[in-house]
Amino acid sequence: MKISLNTNKVINIYKNNNKYNSIENKKNKKDTIEISNTSKELAKYINAVKDYDIYNEKIEKLQKLIKDNKYFIDSEEIAKSIINELKERENI
Repeated sequence: MKISLNTNKVINIYKNNNKYNSIENKKNKKDTIEISNTSKELAKYINAVKDYDIYNEKIEKLQKLIKDNKYFIDSEEIAKSIINELKERENI
């Protein structure tokens, strides 16, 4: 009995299998991104600065209204707010 080794056939099967596996691996991979701790800290500081700018804008508007005598406070509304706040604290 003669046994012939057909290596080309085996090599082609191996190559085809590798191509299929590499295509499947590429399909399963997804892009990921990781943000470093330094970047997270930097984002916190940037947001804090933005909040500070908004806060300063509000203060400047109030200062201008007060300076121009256009800022008026309703004393009854303040009294109601104080009473409501005290009632809420008693319920806690």
